[in-house]
Amino acid sequence: MHMGVQGIGQIGVPFFFLVSGFVVTPIALRMGQRRFAVNRVVRVYIPMFFVVLLTAGAMLVGIEPLTGHRPQLSWWVVFTNMLVINYVMVPQIALVGVAWTLIVELMFYAVLVLLLPVLRRWVWLGIAVQITLIFVVLMSARHFGASWFLFAVNFSYLPIPLLGQIMWATTAKRIPLWLGGVFAGLAWLLYVFADTTSMGRLDRSYSLALACAVLFFLMGYFAEPKLKERRFWVALSERSYSIYLLHGLVAFAALDLMRPHVPLWLAIPVSVVATFAVVEVSYRFVERPSHVLARRLSRPGKPKPERLTPEDVVREAELGLAELRAGRRGREAVEPETVEPETVEPGDDRLERAEDHDRDGRAEAGGGRDGAGRLEPEHEPAEWPEVEHDRAEWTAPGSAGAERSRAERVAPRRLDPDEVPAERTAEIRRVAPPPRRVPPRRAPAVEHPTQVIDAVADAPLSGGVREPGERRSGSAGAPEPRRRRRNDGDAVVTVQSLLAERAREERDRR
Repeated sequence: MHMGVQGIGQIGVPFFFLVSGFVVTPIALRMGQRRFAVNRVVRVYIPMFFVVLLTAGAMLVGIEPLTGHRPQLSWWVVFTNMLVINYVMVPQIALVGVAWTLIVELMFYAVLVLLLPVLRRWVWLGIAVQITLIFVVLMSARHFGASWFLFAVNFSYLPIPLLGQIMWATTAKRIPLWLGGVFAGLAWLLYVFADTTSMGRLDRSYSLALACAVLFFLMGYFAEPKLKERRFWVALSERSYSIYLLHGLVAFAALDLMRPHVPLWLAIPVSVVATFAVVEVSYRFVERPSHVLARRLSRPGKPKPERLTPEDVVREAELGLAELRAGRRGREAVEPETVEPETVEPGDDRLERAEDHDRDGRAEAGGGRDGAGRLEPEHEPAEWPEVEHDRAEWTAPGSAGAERSRAERVAPRRLDPDEVPAERTAEIRRVAPPPRRVPPRRAPAVEHPTQVIDAVADAPLSGGVREPGERRSGSAGAPEPRRRRRNDGDAVVTVQSLLAERAREERDRR
């Protein structure tokens, strides 16, 4: 199959690029340009700094990592390898041999950040621009010097993450299926073109390796709903970046040290254990803290308070006034009609409807009162309550302590203004609806020349109220005759007038 030069890694690299394009694109769209760029730079570069410094230290003590050669160390070489810009510079000196795929990934991130506003609105246009950009770079690879050629060689791998992005856009219904097929065909042609024009390829098997990677990717995509998440695989995936960076330094260096003295069947598991030990240290103390720092730095900022100009204030006031007028008109539409009894003609039922509305309102507020304002039998307490500062409190016969009457339990509790917090007062006044206007009612006409109100007539000046016919303290034993009021020509009898007349009689009696 012409893949004997690089082995299984020749399929693993394009598979990694496919997964990156499929997964990273929606993450970038969700995070935005600034947050995504900061997050990726921190997550990629901090572990890379650690591995480059560790590799330079190992080379100083005589350990040869997987670099292919033994370069001359200098601060400039270390610095360019830490920034991964050594792969576009001549001469190309690499301390971490596997980091060439990292520069391809960083190029894809840069293109994605630049085209993110376009991808947000028109995914098809963003993909088309990327295909055009790759084509332009490949066509100009040998026209701007050696460094530009190295840049074009690394850029020629971008069709692979672009294929992953096209698969995401198609499966996420961002572009139609036929258009996704057209884009995928164009990206494949660009990769084959780079393979046939000697863009840094070691052999002619790169296109075949990409075909195998796409096949494995589609198998994993369709099998994913049936796969179960295992703790081992989750932990391994979290440490994959550290494994990727450190396996060339630790595993191959350990094999090189044990090769003359330890058999291969024992050296391989020892090198694997040593690699995972160093990976665990790197993950706990370098990679995972870098993830925390990346999330902290890429956290969305707090929205700035909006500054209103005088024109905005006037506009808001006009809108608020319009809403207030609309709400007032709506309330007036549902308010009951005020009916004057003198204007009612025979056969007009407006007064009857107003009385029914008033009776229903008082029944809701008073807990079961009839049209005359009296408590209905099922709501009448065992003993009449004492009137004290508009609070109904009474003691039931035979009870050890004071209980609240049924009328008070049914009636809604009045809220003391002192109980309302000061900061809520303005809001309550603003949102509270106006009190319902009750239509005026005419007092019932007095048919008998005198009207008797027992509970008020028998009430002493101290304010206590007794049952009708109850003996007054200090009387001779016989019930006191009921007080009667002269006929004033169908005058309205009120509680205040009866109390005033009672007071005058007491003064005359003294």
